[in-house]
Amino acid sequence: MVAGHEIYGLKNGTISAQRQMLVDTGIAIGLCRVTYGRLAARSGMASKHGIAGGGGVIDADYTGEIKVI
Repeated sequence: MVAGHEIYGLKNGTISAQRQMLVDTGIAIGLCRVTYGRLAARSGMASKHGIAGGGGVIDADYTGEIKVI
């Protein structure tokens, strides 16, 4: 059983070393008002590829597209 789901960017691209980029996912979700969503880095991507996305919180009243830095 997995703890969450993987999110992918809509477009392929390259992020230069020591830089960051806001990546579109094309995903919008609806949450119960007493909950929140959480984005977290996957340890496999960080250890194998040096990729670690910044974690984030999705508030229950947020209705826009989820984007990842």
